[in-house]
Amino acid sequence: MTANASAREAPVAVKEADYTLLTAGHTAPCISLYLTSKPVETAQQRLVRLRSMLRAAESHLGGFSMTVDEAESWLASAWRAIEAGQAARPAAEGLAIFLSKDSVSYRPLREPVAETVVIGNEFFVRPLLPLVPRDERFFILELSQKHVQLYEGSASGIKERALEGIPENVREDFKGHGFEREYQLHTASSRASGQKGAVFHGPSLDEKDRIAHFLRDVERGVSAALQGQQAPLLLAAVDYLIPIYRSVNTYAHLSDDAIIGSPHLFGLNELYTAGWKIVEKGISQQEQGAFAVYQEHANTRLTSSNLRQILAEAQRGLIRFLFVSPSAERWGSISSPGAVHLHSTQEPGDSDLLNLAATLTLRHGGQVFVETSNRLPEGAAAAAVFRFALGSPPEGAG
Repeated sequence: MTANASAREAPVAVKEADYTLLTAGHTAPCISLYLTSKPVETAQQRLVRLRSMLRAAESHLGGFSMTVDEAESWLASAWRAIEAGQAARPAAEGLAIFLSKDSVSYRPLREPVAETVVIGNEFFVRPLLPLVPRDERFFILELSQKHVQLYEGSASGIKERALEGIPENVREDFKGHGFEREYQLHTASSRASGQKGAVFHGPSLDEKDRIAHFLRDVERGVSAALQGQQAPLLLAAVDYLIPIYRSVNTYAHLSDDAIIGSPHLFGLNELYTAGWKIVEKGISQQEQGAFAVYQEHANTRLTSSNLRQILAEAQRGLIRFLFVSPSAERWGSISSPGAVHLHSTQEPGDSDLLNLAATLTLRHGGQVFVETSNRLPEGAAAAAVFRFALGSPPEGAG
């Protein structure tokens, strides 16, 4: 690899990976690289490690129209953009990179991962499943009488999100509405203490009403910024502001939980950590609810732990919830719609069938959970809840 090759622009736009991008159909080979961060490592050293991983997996490129030199060139040309994205997540413990002829994407990871390279007909998403929930995005509205800021967060970090046309504080809100002239402020000495204090003249507005007026104007801007969104919105504010904001809120996904405290005391990392804990709790509750549906309808035509049937219905987009083992391996292939071939060990051209089931489920809008509580039926590597009751399952165990 020459220096000029590493300086070339990536042949396609480099994006931060999400499940919509990763589970779409791509031109094979799909190369997935997972790397754990090291405490002291330069960007160049990280790239050298990734190249070595690609070289070690060269034999798996056989049968695909890409050489290891081409794969290395694609990685090098995208590296500048990938490293810039990684630098924006300094706390990331790992990195995933996904390469194909029509897509280059990456994902900073908040926890270490087993280092691996997987080359196949689809990207290898299984290591992401416990780290990157499908519905991972959330918003935080940092709120005080003196400051307003909206943030967008995900499993990989947090960033500011612009708000248009909102007052920055209560004083600006009243000035913008013409109230400033009506509140003439002067200082007067208290007879009791001799100290000077603020005295308002003009129409008497209760402090709560003034704050509600301000928050109503803020809420209009927030709802406009989040129009069409479905991710939860968390409030970060002192406790007395939260019920007032709730009383004027119109955003349908305002969370019942909030981050209580004075926003100026929160660092950005503290704000993110507090918000992510709330989101994780909601994700856990969602998973428990989904598995309760499976348990309620186990051994009926609405569920299955037969991998052949799960894959056949995943192809048809009929899986609502999929639960997969964190460590089981099932190898095989699908030769035609519904024709699933299982192998006891990996054979040339095989796919990780649990990864394939997850990819197909996500592609069609289903939800995938890693089942770590040993609640899957004995001997099963996966279980599914279908969108509606199906016919009798095919013969043969999964």
